[in-house]
Amino acid sequence: MQNKQNKFLTLLLAFIFAASIFLTACSSEAAAEDLAADQPASAAGSVKPVPAGEAGTWLVMLYQDADDETLEKDIFIDLNEAEMVGSSDAVTIVSQIDRLDGGYDGGDDFTTAKRFLVQFDESGEMEELASEELEDLGEVDMGDNQTLIDFAEWAITNYPADKYALILSDHGMGWPGGWSDNDPTEFSEMTMDKIDEALAKIVADTGIGQFDLVGFDACLMAQVESISAVAPYAKYTVASEETEPALGWAYASFLQSLADDPSMDGAELAQAIVDSYIEQDGRIIDDRARADLVAETMDATGEPTAEQVAKVFGDNITLTAVDLSTVGDLNAAINDFVVALSAIDQSIVAEARVRAQAYTSIFGKGSQQPYIDLGHFAAILQKKTDDAKVKAAAKAVIDAIAASTVNEKHGPERPGSTGFTVYFPNSGLYEQTINSEWLSYVKSAGRFSAASLWDDFLTFHYTGKKIDPKAFDLTVVKAEADVEDFSEIAQASAPETSAAVTAPGAGKITFNSLTASAEEISVDDTLDIDLSLEGENIGYIYIYTLYYDEESESYVTVDTDFIASEENQEVGGVTYPVWSDDSSIEFSVEWSPTVYMVSDGVTEEFAAVTPDTYGLTAEDTYYTLWGTYTFAGKKDGREAFLVFDANGKFVDAYVFSASDESSQGQAPSVISPRAGDTFTIEEEWLEFDKNEEGEFNYYDGGTLTYGKAGFKLNPYEGLAGNYIVGIIAEDLDGNSYENFIEVTVTE
Repeated sequence: MQNKQNKFLTLLLAFIFAASIFLTACSSEAAAEDLAADQPASAAGSVKPVPAGEAGTWLVMLYQDADDETLEKDIFIDLNEAEMVGSSDAVTIVSQIDRLDGGYDGGDDFTTAKRFLVQFDESGEMEELASEELEDLGEVDMGDNQTLIDFAEWAITNYPADKYALILSDHGMGWPGGWSDNDPTEFSEMTMDKIDEALAKIVADTGIGQFDLVGFDACLMAQVESISAVAPYAKYTVASEETEPALGWAYASFLQSLADDPSMDGAELAQAIVDSYIEQDGRIIDDRARADLVAETMDATGEPTAEQVAKVFGDNITLTAVDLSTVGDLNAAINDFVVALSAIDQSIVAEARVRAQAYTSIFGKGSQQPYIDLGHFAAILQKKTDDAKVKAAAKAVIDAIAASTVNEKHGPERPGSTGFTVYFPNSGLYEQTINSEWLSYVKSAGRFSAASLWDDFLTFHYTGKKIDPKAFDLTVVKAEADVEDFSEIAQASAPETSAAVTAPGAGKITFNSLTASAEEISVDDTLDIDLSLEGENIGYIYIYTLYYDEESESYVTVDTDFIASEENQEVGGVTYPVWSDDSSIEFSVEWSPTVYMVSDGVTEEFAAVTPDTYGLTAEDTYYTLWGTYTFAGKKDGREAFLVFDANGKFVDAYVFSASDESSQGQAPSVISPRAGDTFTIEEEWLEFDKNEEGEFNYYDGGTLTYGKAGFKLNPYEGLAGNYIVGIIAEDLDGNSYENFIEVTVTE
């Protein structure tokens, strides 16, 4: 076996991004044809302000970066969904779509970037285009913001309208941005500050004033940081706190709503996008498309209804429509909130960070999730502190979120979601991103850093540097804001060079005792483990199981699970444990020799799964399995994880954006597995050959192939052999403390 190295030790800061832009506008077809005849492909640098289009018309622009094997088919089908409506006299829809060489081979299998005037496809075919091809651009870099500028200025100049919508589709990462394209430029990226820069130039060059809507059909973009970056250039935005299913938005539904009533404004369009998300997706409501979707992605018998399929895809979703004119008020509320927070015990703040609803991390396996729901964080602090100023400021943030929200939805697996996330890393990730040369939070999220004291609060929380309560400028998130250079403001909120980073959430945890009722049990017996530990800032406590492999003389991890606290609290539907800081924690836990294996219907392999969410019943728990995902016909795999429900049924596959050993600094996507795709399980081994005290290493384990049987997680009880049963106590900053016992299980 080949050692993959411990991925917890380093943060690889090479990013690969993705996302997609959807622009809408409209004009008469005759005027569009006249303009198109004389307009060069790229109007960048020579664009003059365009005249206003006819009242009541829309231009919808789709910037579709599909040059990626995880999303190519799904984005291509989104374009087909737009063809279920097509352009009209009042609504013009244009697309620039860049496809992959070697991915999905439908739709003439072109691999370049093409521009289309989207037209109605009466056949209803969702894998062939019927739209008018306007231009083949060749291979372009969709991760270069100049490419975005060229497309939007071309579209607006050729198809002037009364209202404009721009929708970006691809991988998203929150404040680091997204929209990557590795062909023709390796490691291209469009960070949030570059998106900010592009929107500024488009608005200035074309003279449109503001977009009526800028939407992110991409993962993780409903952050205050990214929303603040868009605020000067658009009236409304739509984005998701969590990763999005591969389906993307329900283009046919919201575009039909727009076609039926082109007099709607940006708020009504944003609301329609959220309302239709998942439930009205063309691949779900169309019988033929739904049958294909079920065959590709679901282990289902019979013919599931549209409602049943929508529930499967909608359990873990979020989507928010935002009134961008209120972003200044939201930032003002955040500023008052963090000033109040700086006056209380920071360990309380650290606990609220860990307990708040959090979303998929782009920073690698083993890292605490730093994207937390802002409103839920505030609600937890309302409950945890007696400080009247914090309570009032937290309520003001919650009220400001409500005032900014045009529409919001979230699935049952994401309780506590209020529509907006914010970046709150632990101490280690703070050091690596607050002002890093490679991945600088205050640079990429520059406009938010200028308008907000949040980055100043992070520095205070981890270094003690006092907050200047006047060090912000709310004008930068106002319409037609002209501040573009945020370097001085960013530097002001950075820590002092000599400042030591401390972690208010760190805790010194010690084990007083760990004993078992026996050293040897039979396969039919259970073991009682008694535990006593003490310390402060305890986050979660886990029990894990290692199984001894005689051939390698090492132990492989076969199970991990939460240990429940006797006392729990619940805020906004999210349950979390309450551990005492004042006395020792004592409890007993029953253990039985159970291991898990994953099957593809032919092969079955050991699987070290971990529980996803604390506080759920055994029937509601989801389990995660890490490994490497390789698309059929490809050589290079991508780090990924599979999700299974409590019955062992496969739920989702999350694949990161680069062919790299580590997911750190990469964008995750929920994909639809296809026949021939493989998943190589990552195994964790405790070895003693180089370290007599033991050392954990990671290796490629067994490989499974996706087929008709899909993937299935199976528990096996009563496996004889030698085991290590351990307890891990994790503090609020992510540091782990552990102890273990050895157990022999006989036939």
